[in-house]
Amino acid sequence: MSKWFTAGIIVAIVAAILAWLFGIQKVQQLERDIKSSLSIAGYENISVEMDGFTARLSGELETNEASDAVATLAQTTTCTACWNDGLWHNIDNQISVPDLPLQNPYTFSGVKNASGSVTLSGFVPSQTAKEDIILKANRIFNTKIVDRTIQIARGAPDGDFVNVVEAYMEELALLDKGRFSQEGFDGLISGTSTDLNVRNRINQIGANLPGQYAKGFAANIDVPQTAAENVGQVRSEVICQTLFNDLKGDNRILFETGRANIKGAASFDLMNKLASAVNQCSAFRVEIDGYTDNVGDRSSNERLSLARAEEVKNYLANQQVEPNRMTTRGLGESNPRASNETEEGRALNRRINFTVTRAQ
Repeated sequence: MSKWFTAGIIVAIVAAILAWLFGIQKVQQLERDIKSSLSIAGYENISVEMDGFTARLSGELETNEASDAVATLAQTTTCTACWNDGLWHNIDNQISVPDLPLQNPYTFSGVKNASGSVTLSGFVPSQTAKEDIILKANRIFNTKIVDRTIQIARGAPDGDFVNVVEAYMEELALLDKGRFSQEGFDGLISGTSTDLNVRNRINQIGANLPGQYAKGFAANIDVPQTAAENVGQVRSEVICQTLFNDLKGDNRILFETGRANIKGAASFDLMNKLASAVNQCSAFRVEIDGYTDNVGDRSSNERLSLARAEEVKNYLANQQVEPNRMTTRGLGESNPRASNETEEGRALNRRINFTVTRAQ
């Protein structure tokens, strides 16, 4: 009896040792599997250490969203050497995340001028993303970036935001000059090119943007000798205002002296482009403000500036812009842009301004 009892104890001890050894092997294999899963997902910098059946994660990530994604991935990883049990485990997430400001709206823009110089500005979710964008911009444009006012902040609409910025940079590089603007999922690229194929290529890139970015894509590309083509509705008030500012630039709508009659082919060409822009921003209203210089009577100048604003509104209405989406004001000689002491200054003060406002 004593012999069998002793043998049973020995068997039990051996079984316990074997179970312990196999348990260690399973835990070690699970640790390797979690590390492999994180590495495949691009998180090689995250350390994994098993403490019993708890996977302790440590390291640094740039957003809380990334930290949560790593924890979820580690939690759902199963042990490849554990047969059907998968080895259930806990997660101890000790990943640190820097305290970044929250930015809303989350915007990014790029401008390329006729000389080829490029300015980038806006927000990205991390220092790594900022460095990546600058590196790719230098490669795409084959030039040093003039101004890198890129800031790091939380609030990006999703993880594709930086990739979409880089896609817009690829589009901008195709243009002779132009601009792209992003606000959340919405984006607009505008500018000029001498090649019709460039316009088609830009539209194709926009259509292939991921998810909601493709729905929010809009383009306003001008190819000389062809009609300007507008693609998509612009859903951002900020981007619509940028479109108007870019189209207008330093160009002015000219009028006959002391009258509200529009003159000059360049004035009508500009208004045709502005009409297309108004229709592309159909979710918004447009306020048309007329200004004059300070020559003459103040009240007469106010009446003249209003008449000129009304003339512009009437022309745009004839270009299929809904009249009820446009309002006018005559502000006379108020808010001068330049000194009225010189002819050049007075010419700058005689102007029409366009302000985008959200529809009521």
